[in-house]
Amino acid sequence: MLTIKVGRRRIKPLNWLIFLSFVALIVYVFFSLIFLLPLFNKEYSYNIDKDNYHLSVKTKFKHAWFNCHTTEVYKIKSDDKLIVKTLGNQLISDGFKENNKNNYVRKSSEFGLCSDNYKRYKKTRKKGYIKFSLRGKSSQIIEYEKEYKDPYVNAKINNTNVKRVDVVSTLNEKQIGKYITSYTINVNKMHKEYLFRIIKIVDTKKPEIKIVGNNVIEIDYGSKYVEPGFEASDNYDGDITNKIKIKNTINNKKAGTYNISYSVCDTSNNCTSAKRQVVVKEKTKEVIVHEPKIEVKNGLTYVDGVLLVNKKYGVPKTYDPGVNEEALKKVKEMQKDAEVLGLSLPIVSSYRSYKTQEKLHASYAKRDGEEKASTYSALAGHSEHQTGLAFDLGSTDSSFQYTKEAKWLAENAHLYGFIIRYPKDKTDITGYVYEAWHVRYLGKDLAYKVWQSGLTLEEYLGVN
Repeated sequence: MLTIKVGRRRIKPLNWLIFLSFVALIVYVFFSLIFLLPLFNKEYSYNIDKDNYHLSVKTKFKHAWFNCHTTEVYKIKSDDKLIVKTLGNQLISDGFKENNKNNYVRKSSEFGLCSDNYKRYKKTRKKGYIKFSLRGKSSQIIEYEKEYKDPYVNAKINNTNVKRVDVVSTLNEKQIGKYITSYTINVNKMHKEYLFRIIKIVDTKKPEIKIVGNNVIEIDYGSKYVEPGFEASDNYDGDITNKIKIKNTINNKKAGTYNISYSVCDTSNNCTSAKRQVVVKEKTKEVIVHEPKIEVKNGLTYVDGVLLVNKKYGVPKTYDPGVNEEALKKVKEMQKDAEVLGLSLPIVSSYRSYKTQEKLHASYAKRDGEEKASTYSALAGHSEHQTGLAFDLGSTDSSFQYTKEAKWLAENAHLYGFIIRYPKDKTDITGYVYEAWHVRYLGKDLAYKVWQSGLTLEEYLGVN
């Protein structure tokens, strides 16, 4: 049998192979243990304080011979949520992972001599090694339509000016709002520094109201006041005529001087107002007072051709027209347009029969007493809902008047042929408290005239 001579001994090749394998295993285990043996475990903590944020950093180095592991933990603190979000996105793009709120972790491993990473880390974290700061204020407020010039930053690494600063901005000078500009420098492959500037585009300019016609208008005793018109414009919102609110104190059956006030606010809540005086002349024998034409047809009262239902004028017990299809179509059109703006105006109540109104009013009277119930609920036969032309939209809770839906309804209902039937501060005329949700269909032309006049339907028709 073939053997290998070693000294005076002869060894079989199989035994020789087993021996060499054993030696190789010993060498492998030995060097593996050396490679895995930690040369050092280091942990460093430091803080980065900038103009508008604070960053807590913890870095762990675990280095063996040729196995290098680094763990970085960044925690963001800032009063501005936009900065927190932007910085978080920056860290994520740099390889960090968010493991809980505003806490970001990055782990890296390398094979080779890693002492250089550790040395660079210590060097770049020395006080004064990095000088990175904003020029100018960290929060800039710019008036809309004014040009913005970025103040930029100061950036030095080891007293050498940084040639490249990455600047990213969300600024849109044509739209008011809050924006952010970020500035980033690369210190080394493991280290970036960030700065952030908040920019607010604001509009503080008041809108303008233009009154059509004379600022002082005289009308004869008993004559109906006809509004000559008005316009409103804003440097940011453009034409806001439909947002004008009118307060009209005219009593055409009492001589005197009355004021009509016009007020409007833009989307930035800049408000302005204007006034017009209306002089009602003394009644003379020569004055022919225009009296409204009141007709009663089949138990229904029409004033100048307009069906009027209130505490004085009612409808017969047998009157049962159902909901008016034209009015319903316009309500749906209005709901659709409001929905596009994120507003909800569901129909809470529309047509009611005599019996339904009778039961409803009786329940309110039982709960609150007849006197109080009569301020918000009509007797059967005297409810506008019985005409099929009235709708309650949104909500019938008193808190509805403070909602965006109520504001939009008051400013835009006339565009669809509706008016707010029971306006604020007109209870002495309508007999009912302010109902921001109750609209009455008149058709676009008449609704616009009533809305423009700032009067209730009774006042406009001259039956107040």
